[in-house]
Amino acid sequence: MADLTQDEAVDRARTIDVESYDVFLDLTAEPALSRTEVRFRWLRPDASTFAELRTQSVRGVTLDGVSLLPPEDGRLSLSRAGDGDQAVLAVEAEAGYSPEGRGLSRFTDPADGASYVMAYCYPDCGPELFCCFDQPDLTATFRFAVRVPDGWECVANGQLARREGDVWTFTPVSGMRPYDLTFCAGPFPAAARTQSGRTEVTVRHRHSLLGQTAVASLPQFTGYARDAIAWYADSLGVPCPYPGYDIVFMPDLAATALSVPGLMVVNEKLLGRPAEAVDQHTAMICAHEVAHLWFGCLVGPRWWDDVWLDEAIATYLSYPALAAITGVSESLSWTGFAYTHKPEAYKADGLPSRQPVSSPVSTARQGRDKPYGILYVKGASVIRSLAALIGDDALRRGLSDYLSRFAFSSATLDDLVRCWSRASGHDLAGWAEQWLRAEGTTTIWLDGNDAVVQDVPRRQRIGIGLYDTGGDGQLHRRELIHAELDAERTVVAGLTPADAVVLNDQDLSYTRTGFDARSRRVLTAAACQVGDPLSEAVCWNGFWLLVTSGELPAAQFTDMVCRRLQAGGLPEVGVETLLSRAVEAADAWAPPRQRAGLREQIADATRTAAGDARKLAIGFAASAQADDQLTALGAWLAGKDIPDGLTIDAEMRARILLTLAARGLARAEDIDALPRLDPVTGEVNRATSLAMRPDLAAKEAAWAAALSSGEPARIAQACAAGIWVPGQEELMAGYRDRYFTEVLPALATRPLQPKSRLSRLLFPATLISEPTIQAAKAAEPPDNVLRLAVAEQATIMRRRLAARQQR
Repeated sequence: MADLTQDEAVDRARTIDVESYDVFLDLTAEPALSRTEVRFRWLRPDASTFAELRTQSVRGVTLDGVSLLPPEDGRLSLSRAGDGDQAVLAVEAEAGYSPEGRGLSRFTDPADGASYVMAYCYPDCGPELFCCFDQPDLTATFRFAVRVPDGWECVANGQLARREGDVWTFTPVSGMRPYDLTFCAGPFPAAARTQSGRTEVTVRHRHSLLGQTAVASLPQFTGYARDAIAWYADSLGVPCPYPGYDIVFMPDLAATALSVPGLMVVNEKLLGRPAEAVDQHTAMICAHEVAHLWFGCLVGPRWWDDVWLDEAIATYLSYPALAAITGVSESLSWTGFAYTHKPEAYKADGLPSRQPVSSPVSTARQGRDKPYGILYVKGASVIRSLAALIGDDALRRGLSDYLSRFAFSSATLDDLVRCWSRASGHDLAGWAEQWLRAEGTTTIWLDGNDAVVQDVPRRQRIGIGLYDTGGDGQLHRRELIHAELDAERTVVAGLTPADAVVLNDQDLSYTRTGFDARSRRVLTAAACQVGDPLSEAVCWNGFWLLVTSGELPAAQFTDMVCRRLQAGGLPEVGVETLLSRAVEAADAWAPPRQRAGLREQIADATRTAAGDARKLAIGFAASAQADDQLTALGAWLAGKDIPDGLTIDAEMRARILLTLAARGLARAEDIDALPRLDPVTGEVNRATSLAMRPDLAAKEAAWAAALSSGEPARIAQACAAGIWVPGQEELMAGYRDRYFTEVLPALATRPLQPKSRLSRLLFPATLISEPTIQAAKAAEPPDNVLRLAVAEQATIMRRRLAARQQR
């Protein structure tokens, strides 16, 4: 199918103005019947254009009552006839179901045989369901109706207007893009309802989960959504644009969650998390998706080069929103961002696929290929940097101006920058060029005792923490200085000698932090314990960059983590992240001869550390190596010798079984019981556990499932995630060449998202050697998505190989 180019989109926007869509789907027919009536206005005489239509078959097409030829290569040719400006395009077609969750998809619940249908048109699947002008700036009013089987419920972008027999008709929604059209249909019970201002919030899930512990946290999730809507409306000065907001938990959703006008769809895997008093991860995802009601729904991108904008703003705003809806401090909220997400941006900015946050793209596909670390995290980090520069009040006034000016339409980065410039009183065009239209990261370091140097000069405002060792032997911040940098070298007033100097203290800007020799030595001895969680996260990120650049031995980093755990006082996100990094350091960055000893050291540290029992137990389960440690995991699984404060629930059983399975110590009956104990994520955990076993038959079965086009995406990816296990290199040696000869050709025709994920998961990442790197270099992947995946993995492997060889 031809990919829409920007030139074509610009020409079409000058040719027509789309007024409305009336879309009707009959889900009782097989395949589903699709009827579309599009009303639009010609803007030029003697004009011609095209609409997109890629349904399974086409029954008939008329333009102003005149029959047209069927589409060619997914495009329906249209020409203006007569003197009238108004036109009506009517199409009747048959829409097929996609096994990969694109367009129209169907899920059959193994628990009770019930069926569920979802339509998800983002980013380019609308034409597989209905005829449309599929580009982001051609917004219109959508009216939607659907016929569903008896006993089904349906939620869509609009609120239910009426129900006549088995036909559900929804209220019109203004300013929608074709890719916004989304609905979920099936026997959905409502789990919770609440009201936020004029917006009614309803949460639903599949019927078989009634009474399961997995849905116990849904009232809490409803509260997060309600409070987030109220916070955004108040903070932005713009009321929620939609009177109803339905939230549906669905299996087999490709994304973690998505939000479109009036509707949020969430991957059921979030229900696998324990119902803690405050689940910051789930609350953050909820806050992010709610933000899209304003950024992405009310105002969206004019073209795909600005798709990052909605995701970056939603990511940035979700952290102060998270603080508001969970009651934690905003500093602690940003601490979570610093630990779990910021390193993804630094990593993405150092890979062959790196690119500016905002850059011209000629086709829709190019705009959708940006890495997560750039699209979401770097974009949000740069917006946080701008807030530090112009003030948070000015930043939010600019966002409010942007929403008011472009409500129910489309806008560009330049439009937003002008709003920020008006709000702050500063011309920010140059700032945008430096930070958003240029790739790469700036590194900052001390020059002597009075200046900060930038290797790539950018305008930014940073915090500089001066730390001294107190009488108690601990580091204490003596002073926090703020400095605005612009030149290559900036002299900073008040920058006096200290035992340790932390640049970008409080993580206000997007910059790599270099340590001077004294600060590095002192922070290493203190294991980064500086008395402030956000400042400490900055330090740990700096040391992790030293590991991944080969400047700090993995064993030294692991020792720092173990010492820090003993001291206690880390936030939960810090415990979780540092344990995960320590295990990665042992498995991937340390010489193989050190792996077992480092893993034992990590596991032992978790058994004596102070902190959350569950997070430490998860770390123990991930790192257990020695016989006595593995025996302890087996005892936990049997309900024996369980540490105080720990519950061995379905999620913890899965964590334990992953480690035992990798050692060949998991019982088949325990693995097979996972789906019964956890109807949400149990099947996925079972697939990964089976794949991790040190057995060629198990590897071959997982390999085949990962590459099977008929396997659900979540199962294929779960199988792939368990194939490459550190310590099984000898077993897997024969699969290196198979990646290049089997995987890359097999993935060539897959949709973007599963192709991108599987190409990385199946890469022979544990076979860290020069032959693997050379094989990747010699490979000729069939498209750009696969080329970037191979180039990225080879780059990471070369760094790991170099780190392993350092002395």
